[in-house]
Amino acid sequence: MNGLGLLGPGSVVVHACLDPGVPVFGGKGCSVHVQEVLRVLVATGAQVHVVAARTGGEPPAGLEGVHVHHLPLPSGRRGPERERDRRALDERAGRLVADLVRGSASALVYERYSLFAHAVQENARGLGVPSVLEVNAPLPLEQAQHRTLHDAAGADASTRRALRAATRVVAVSSPVARWAREVGGTGVDVAVVPNGVDLDRFRPAAPGTRAGTSGGSSGRFTVAFVGAFRPWHGVDLLVEAVGRLTALPGDPVRLLLVGDGPQRAAALARAAQLGVDVVAPGALDPADVPAALAGAGAACAPYPPGRAYFSPLKVAEYLACGLPTVAAAVGDLPGCYRDGHELLLTEPGDLHALTAALQRLRTDAALRARLGAVGRAAVEQRHSWRHTVELSLPVPAAAATAATVPAATGEAA
Repeated sequence: MNGLGLLGPGSVVVHACLDPGVPVFGGKGCSVHVQEVLRVLVATGAQVHVVAARTGGEPPAGLEGVHVHHLPLPSGRRGPERERDRRALDERAGRLVADLVRGSASALVYERYSLFAHAVQENARGLGVPSVLEVNAPLPLEQAQHRTLHDAAGADASTRRALRAATRVVAVSSPVARWAREVGGTGVDVAVVPNGVDLDRFRPAAPGTRAGTSGGSSGRFTVAFVGAFRPWHGVDLLVEAVGRLTALPGDPVRLLLVGDGPQRAAALARAAQLGVDVVAPGALDPADVPAALAGAGAACAPYPPGRAYFSPLKVAEYLACGLPTVAAAVGDLPGCYRDGHELLLTEPGDLHALTAALQRLRTDAALRARLGAVGRAAVEQRHSWRHTVELSLPVPAAAATAATVPAATGEAA
């Protein structure tokens, strides 16, 4: 039996997210991750609590029964003061979580790793309560590179304490797992568990509604992208590739860009220069994204070159929708999905290869249909959120084994 099977109506589960950059009920990808984990935990019948630095609004449908404990950080503070605030937040959260699980016959603590946070994990260990530490990024490195980190040694020490206290540590990708093992030191085991997808919410469109296929409603080949308009998502590459498609034979091309961010205006301006037909509804509520994708004929995750340590939510969501997908071969994607069989992978930043892959889908209806069907089957088998959470939770000592995500196997077609 896995750890999920041990939870039930008499259990208490606390999900802690102390990162102020993660609004737990917001619309960001990190928010979706938190919400989907919560949905799986709620489905067990356990009493579920959320301890969060930032809520991002009210709980969405299906999570109304979650007990929310908001521990906001003081506003307007920067530098060393902000880091001290985060340490104080960690201490408060550690005490609160301990109070919530103390005395429960069946309890679990699940924490999304954040900077200067270790008290939740150490208090759970002190009470004998099993815990999970979910690591999504090397946060001290990110903070130092993109913002400011005043106490780097303190951040690393806190991370090490959290890693060593957790019953189980999971990372969303192999590069993140390697970093966590290096910081944690000897004895810290880290399992790689990629992000999942809600298979009920993201489903293939009804027959006859998929654009760019026989019977499609628009008569156009629509390429979809969902995500933030930031440099590491490669939207500029996609705009250039679709611009090139307009000069190649095939159905008229349309670009669907769902999301917002600092590079959105530049991307739309460049698309206009290239004469690309664009639909850009902006950022949508996560519940509305599947409907937006229903009119697409293909989808794309066009990452640029560089070290990629994330686990793209969008790729699993595209595949769950039955969309033939082109993605840059970043991070663990080549190990998660079979190139040419479940999706098409290209070298990151290779504009020629990206254009060729999209043109191949545009002109080959049989390939689109096959990739769409096999891609959906792949996420059903390996990447549901329930499967993700099952692999993340501690298992009883008698049944403990090294849980790993089944890799994509077989020859590419």
